[in-house]
Amino acid sequence: MNNQFYLPKNTTQMRRVAEASNSDNGKTEAQTGSVVASEDDVAKLEATIEELRSLVRAYEGVFYGNPNPAVIFAQDDFRILEANKNAVELYGYTRKQMCEMSLLDLFADVAGDRYRLTLEAELRKPYNSLGPFVHRGAAGRELVVSMVFSSFAVEGREARIMQIQDETTRRTAEEAVRASEERFRELFENANDVIFLHDLKGRLMAINRAAESLTGYARAEVLGKSIEELIAPDSWQLNQDSIRAHLGGSPTQHFELRVLPKAGGVRFLEVNTRVIYRKGHAVAIQGIGRDVTERKTAEQKLRDSARELQIKNEELSKALQMAREATQLKEQFLANTSHELRTPLNGIMGMINLMKTTELAADQREYADAISQCANDLLTIINDLLDLSQIGAGRVAMESRPYDPAESLRSVVKMLSLRASTKGLKLTYEIDPRVPATIQGDSVRFRQILTNLIANAVKFTSTGGVRVLLTTSTDGSRIRCEVVDSGIGVDEALRKRIFDAFFQADGSTRRRFGGTGLGLTISRQLVELMGGQIGMFNNAGTSGATFWFALPLRIEMAAAH
Repeated sequence: MNNQFYLPKNTTQMRRVAEASNSDNGKTEAQTGSVVASEDDVAKLEATIEELRSLVRAYEGVFYGNPNPAVIFAQDDFRILEANKNAVELYGYTRKQMCEMSLLDLFADVAGDRYRLTLEAELRKPYNSLGPFVHRGAAGRELVVSMVFSSFAVEGREARIMQIQDETTRRTAEEAVRASEERFRELFENANDVIFLHDLKGRLMAINRAAESLTGYARAEVLGKSIEELIAPDSWQLNQDSIRAHLGGSPTQHFELRVLPKAGGVRFLEVNTRVIYRKGHAVAIQGIGRDVTERKTAEQKLRDSARELQIKNEELSKALQMAREATQLKEQFLANTSHELRTPLNGIMGMINLMKTTELAADQREYADAISQCANDLLTIINDLLDLSQIGAGRVAMESRPYDPAESLRSVVKMLSLRASTKGLKLTYEIDPRVPATIQGDSVRFRQILTNLIANAVKFTSTGGVRVLLTTSTDGSRIRCEVVDSGIGVDEALRKRIFDAFFQADGSTRRRFGGTGLGLTISRQLVELMGGQIGMFNNAGTSGATFWFALPLRIEMAAAH
């Protein structure tokens, strides 16, 4: 310890020591102005000095070679006098920096006079052990240390040797373990799922709050007791099988327990279990369970509903079969009736036409015309009923042949012009030049739709006229037809039902205009079968309504044909 432990190092110094010794003993001699010690005194002194040097070297070896960090500080003002290599490395300062510091500078927090005085008193004790304390090294790095002190003297000054035990790593590990345990405890207690632990004999060792809530038992009531007391008998066997499977090498098990709460009833718990090992031996079973009672109840209700639904389906299937049979009978009846009615009706119409070619009085001709009109109306009704039954049975097949839509419109208008003129109505049409001359489709059904809509417009129009517009959509994908009349229009509340079968606005309509209300229904069904749309709206700012329909425009096949 250079400049710390001082001993005489040469003869001159030894002689001065001897002079001091002889002077004290009154043995001073004057020879040529010098004081000379005896040879025996010098020899004794040299031996003492060598012994002291050996002792100093031993102290230096213990201090500097100490595997623990160590410092020497003054007892009066706590100034650090020396620090070994391990202390320098621990705190991160240089030796020179440490020897310029007070020991109190190493403590992280010495705020407060009372605390400081207490600490100083402990540091001044000749022998003491303190800790753990938080020390602060270079760059503010905190260290957790324990200290052992022993009394020492340096150059006649009372000092302390302090050996330091670095506990930072251990304390950090302990803090990490405590934090981990706290996190585990928090997760354990606050988990929504039930968590339990029991030994290999089934005795409960721990349960969380969720388990208390599910069972209604406080943990003090069940810890140490067998889990058998909390579950149904059949579930106890499952739990035993799970333990045996674990001991047989299975890492995890998944099964369902029926739990018996304190308040009565049954709760269903879906459980996953695993083995807890200590020193390589299985010691306990940990289980995590989720309450699936609501799900099980819902599943049972679903099964009950499924059975009820199956019964209903069987009943509906029988009812559907009966309805199909009734429909077939109805269709057969309508077909037979229509055929049976058409034959005599055609005979009546033929005979009336023949009678009208004979000479008749004015009143007789009027009666003949009335009979002819009634016969035509009856034939229309019969045809509508037959069409409706065939469409409902899915027996209407759509043809796909090239035809001229403009020519179809002209033929229908020509056929209905007489009916319109009889009522004093003007029946006109307009054809957009963009309408193709030939398109692909069912011309018969196209004309039938036109006939129904135009005839309907003529029927419900008393004054003015009926105008038919044939055009195409903006993108050219559809052909559109509009029938605009100046008739009575349709009440807004009844627009959605206007295309329903046998529907007319009210009873007065049937009495005033006649008919069955099937024409619009048949038109809607035919348009939908052809992949189109149909609708109507009342004319804005004027009387009457506009009925329209739009069909896909197919011209490629027509052109190829």
